[in-house]
Amino acid sequence: MRHPTQNQQSQPLGRSWWSRLGAGLLTGLVALGTTTLVAQESFKLTKPTPGGINVSPVITNIADGDNVVVKWLGLTPPYKLQHKSALTGGEWADVSGPTTDTTASVAKPGESGFFRVLGSDPSYVGSDVCAECHNVAPQMTHSGWLDTAHAKAFDTLKKIGQDKNSACLACHTVGYQAGGYVDIGTTPHLAGVQCENCHGPGGEHVDWASGSALPPKILPITTPNAMLCGGCHNGFHHPTYDEWKTAGHAEVIASVASGFLSTNIVSAQGRMSSCGSCHSGAVRFQMEQAYNKNTGNARTNVVWPSGIEAAETSVTCVTCHDTHNKHVYTNVLTGLVYTNQLRHPLTSTNSFSYNTGATFASQFNPEVSLCGNCHNARGASVSSNGRPPHHSPQHNIMMGNIGITDSVTPTQGAHWKNPLQCVGCHTHGHNSEGATEANPAYTGHGFRWTVQACQECHKSPTGAFSATNLLATTQVEIRGLIAQTKTLLDVWATTKNTNSWATLYGALGWEYSTPGQLSNPTGSSSIKGPTATEQAGIPKAIQEARYNLYLIEHDGSHGIHNAPYARYLLEVAQRKVNAELAK
Repeated sequence: MRHPTQNQQSQPLGRSWWSRLGAGLLTGLVALGTTTLVAQESFKLTKPTPGGINVSPVITNIADGDNVVVKWLGLTPPYKLQHKSALTGGEWADVSGPTTDTTASVAKPGESGFFRVLGSDPSYVGSDVCAECHNVAPQMTHSGWLDTAHAKAFDTLKKIGQDKNSACLACHTVGYQAGGYVDIGTTPHLAGVQCENCHGPGGEHVDWASGSALPPKILPITTPNAMLCGGCHNGFHHPTYDEWKTAGHAEVIASVASGFLSTNIVSAQGRMSSCGSCHSGAVRFQMEQAYNKNTGNARTNVVWPSGIEAAETSVTCVTCHDTHNKHVYTNVLTGLVYTNQLRHPLTSTNSFSYNTGATFASQFNPEVSLCGNCHNARGASVSSNGRPPHHSPQHNIMMGNIGITDSVTPTQGAHWKNPLQCVGCHTHGHNSEGATEANPAYTGHGFRWTVQACQECHKSPTGAFSATNLLATTQVEIRGLIAQTKTLLDVWATTKNTNSWATLYGALGWEYSTPGQLSNPTGSSSIKGPTATEQAGIPKAIQEARYNLYLIEHDGSHGIHNAPYARYLLEVAQRKVNAELAK
């Protein structure tokens, strides 16, 4: 029975025995099964841990009643539940166990005190053992991993003379100080970031696969949760995880998540099919897995995640990064060939708009840029009158291939020609040299544009053409054009709308049935626009104008992605409204 070290999550917990645990741990989780093939379905990561999967048991809930009920998560049964009256002095006493369960109901062991759970020693085997099965075509997982930086993580320590530094070894080896790596002489097979960092100890699984009569205690963990990566990809020198947590990618929008959680499975999976490809990392992962593993109609055979997994897993690290393989792409703008672990190329010039009414497999294009896969118009069209275009037309606006135009060929901005397109500005890392806790590096995984990125091209330090001035003046201009266009539409609705229902809606008479944020900034459900039937009475020119208006509003950059084109679409919109006002 392993005694957990003080830096592991199963250390003695500073709470009286009747208290409910906090400190960032999840409460009320389903207990982890330990003898079934579906064990991992109830496994939860509770916090980022250096080295990946945390093998130490983690108490998730303590409930008081006639008895005290303690629940925990773990990967290494059998477990022992122990109690101690005070953290200082005295010995820990067994109150339950050994047990393979992850819940124990015990008699109150005193008026107060503390609980902890001990697990068994993990059984690490090393990646070469995993390769015996997981290097079979077409899924050459092990050989693909060998070519990644993770496989060489220990070598990077050796190059800088830190291969004996305990502060570094947890993230550069397997199971350091947790029953795994000891030193290069004793455990050379556990050097580097290997399979078991992310999938958990493999010994029990290997025994079962080799013909053991007993079922595995736990299948290898597979999770798209960003916490898995966050244990190592963090800190002031590469604060990737902390940056990601500040971005919109870190959360599933509440209204979308509620659809995933519907008790009606058909409804929940329908919402996953339509919205999940971009709003849930768990759904996206399964969609691409089905596409890559199958052909033809079989690509629609998606193994849908559970509603909770879909709702709790946002756009995480593995949505964009392939942990097992490198990919080779040719940059369509420069012709340069580059190799990385991204699932899709960084650049594309495709005119792509994902239609949520069709299957993922029927329209998925692996050549569309990484960001363009989701940041596109999502099937927006003038004929849609229920709600404005989706808040994601960034790729199409940047490329200047969406919206209502007239006979004049529109001028286009140059940002689409940036050799890295979206990531050139939105994941522009800097300050990696000399980073400190007070002045950390920026890896770009907050996905916000930075002046440093702009200054790569806009090099003038001051004046009208400096990066800061160009940003400010462009956004002021486009915001002004948006406001002017909206005012013109309001004027049309209140003075020129001849429909019988015009007085019912007033200034909302030009809007969609569910008005957009320009007329309903709080998203109130009580604010309504003309019904689907009444929408037919809105002149085509007004519908085209509102379409252009909302494309620019929902692009969100206020002209930065493609200033000339944003200006042009708004000017077209204004001309159309003015023509209606002149009638």
